[in-house]
Amino acid sequence: MQYQNISNGSLFANTSVDMLMSSTVLGLCFVLGVPGNLAVMVMLTQHLEGSFTPKLMLSLAVSDLLSLIFLPVWIYALLNGWIFGRGLCKLFSYVVYWSLYSSVLSVTLLSVQRYLQVLYTQRWAKLGGKGQKGLIFGIWISSGALASYALYHRSVEWKKDGRLHCYQDYRNSKEKIAVLLVETLVLCIVPLFSLFCFYLRLHRRISQSASFSSHRLTKLAVRIVVVFFIFSTPCMINNIIVMVSWNSEGNNVTGALFFINSCVNPFLYAFSARALRSKSSQCSDQPQQNQNETE
Repeated sequence: MQYQNISNGSLFANTSVDMLMSSTVLGLCFVLGVPGNLAVMVMLTQHLEGSFTPKLMLSLAVSDLLSLIFLPVWIYALLNGWIFGRGLCKLFSYVVYWSLYSSVLSVTLLSVQRYLQVLYTQRWAKLGGKGQKGLIFGIWISSGALASYALYHRSVEWKKDGRLHCYQDYRNSKEKIAVLLVETLVLCIVPLFSLFCFYLRLHRRISQSASFSSHRLTKLAVRIVVVFFIFSTPCMINNIIVMVSWNSEGNNVTGALFFINSCVNPFLYAFSARALRSKSSQCSDQPQQNQNETE
């Protein structure tokens, strides 16, 4: 994903419209997403006992907040150049990549968790509290490892516009394609495919139920998939274009759009948490009924 060009020059960097659109999108994401994720974090801390879903949503809110909290720095760098040094270029880039990977993996795990909890309740219950904590811990460790290339590739150099830029410095085309391919697979293709498959099965299962909370959960699941698809697809297409066009650079606007996921997530998952708490309550009150439904 070429969101790194938010902070650097590209073929479009001299276009004021591109800069204005990118900075506006990032500014809106910061203004709406930061307080939204903070509010969700406060709300979820009151519902962490017992259920795994609020814990996973809290992890998602933290990762979304981390991806948004440094946006003012990137907006300033987009409009004025990078003035914060090579060390902060690497550090800030790593934190943003880490949080983005964590956010996407959390969304993917949430789809898996919903699928197993609704269709295979007893199997999910066998995982236990330690296993659930291990899954969340594994998300952050895996995300940190996936984002580690930012510490190596990020660099600061003067560009043709006479300003310093924090940018992704590849040694050759093969290295560039390899990084973009991993980003496209992990951040876009695999999550989209997983969300589609798991939620399709989930929709078929709960559509057979007359439960109001089940139908409500279906609608929320569809919204999550649609929002993720809308704002991640432009980045996926942009990455594919960059990989095919060897000398091409990423578009600032498509990179900025990816951050909208982190901005919208707290609103979607706030309602989702309410629906799932209702569903979990029914499951705990009627364990035998749920066991029969899963067989």
